Amino acid sequence: MEFGRAYLRLHILTNASREGARAGSLPGSTTADVTSTVGNFLSSAGIAPATCSVTVVVTDKFGTVRAGGLTAAQQGDRVYVNITHNFEVLTGTMIPGFSGIVPLHATCVFAHE
Repeated sequence: MEFGRAYLRLHILTNASREGARAGSLPGSTTADVTSTVGNFLSSAGIAPATCSVTVVVTDKFGTVRAGGLTAAQQGDRVYVNITHNFEVLTGTMIPGFSGIVPLHATCVFAHE
């Protein structure tokens, strides 16, 4: 059951990162737009956005990070949305090696339009 809970949580994080990357790929979008989109998705799925860390990274087609982030993004740049969440295992130490807090990560990338 714990693995099912963790997998569901990871699935939600993946979808939230996809929604955030899509929002960030639109012309004129800001990091606040991405964070808001991710937060709204997480809230609707029952996850408190405050329990997640969201980062937005923009790179050019060669992989060089754009210093200005989304405000400096150009068409064809890559918008990465990374979400980290600490999953709390509820079964204690019943499952060896799977107890306490387990960090979950999800990333999605879209091309900037």
